[in-house]
Order: sequence, then structure tokens, then C-alpha cells
Amino acid sequence: MKNPVLIITYYWPPAGGPGVQRWLKFATYLEQYNFEVTVVIPDHPDYPIVDASLLEEVPKGIQFIKVPINEPSRWASSLSRKRTKNLQKGIIPKNAGPLQRAMIWMRGNLFVPDARVGWKSRVIKAIHPYLLEHKNPTIITTGPTTFYTFNRSRA
Repeated sequence: MKNPVLIITYYWPPAGGPGVQRWLKFATYLEQYNFEVTVVIPDHPDYPIVDASLLEEVPKGIQFIKVPINEPSRWASSLSRKRTKNLQKGIIPKNAGPLQRAMIWMRGNLFVPDARVGWKSRVIKAIHPYLLEHKNPTIITTGPTTFYTFNRSRA
């Protein structure tokens, strides 16, 4: 019998960047060492960097739980797609205009710890059936939103 592992991550292929590869490789090795891997990912996320080639590296045996997400960057991009993408990537221009300054302020003050904080409650509801079926799985969470307040008795 395989040991169940649940990985909750926002960044997963086709997202690009080092954070994606870390968990993709980790999940690959867990599969090789007799773990049953299930990955919780957002349904239709708005990734700032996309690398579709990473989809080819996803092991066939991994299961997924896709959870809908409201992306604040989609709302902001209705004002300016290019500026929003730059802010998502962490690029803040020296001569930011009033709109960009307002977006930076909102991101830093209204979305704590980050802009995907609203996804957490949906994930907890979505994994409830998994937790009922898999007794005592290993649960791994990774940013941007941290699930440090997860309490199995409340799931």
C-alpha cells in the first residue's frame, strides 16, 4: 500500500519559474519511492510566467484536485494588463503613476499574506473528501498562500 501525500501548491505547470520546478521534481521523486501523490492546484490560475514545456515532466500517476480561484490580478488587469503582469513579477517602476501606486498599496495592505489568500477557504473545503478517504496523509503546503492555520478537526 502506498503512503498518501497531499501537496497544496499554487505554482504548478504550466507555470514557470524555480518554485514550480521544486515541487514538480519533489512530486516526481515521491512517486518513485512508493508514495501516492495528490496535488491541489488552482483551476484556471493567472500565472505571471508560463512554461508549457514543464507539463511534459508531470508524472502520469499523480492525481489532482483543482480548486477554483478568484485572481485579483485579473481584476487589476482590466485597468492595465502590462502593468499588472509587471507587478505580478515584482517589477515596480521608479516612476510609478497613481494607479500603479494604488495597486501596490492594495496588494501590500489588503491581501495579507498575499493576493491569493481567498483561495485557502476553498482549498480546505475541496480537500475534505480526500481527508475522509485517506487517513493521516502527509500534507505539504507551499506559497504563495500559507496554510499554517490548517486544522484537520475543522476540515
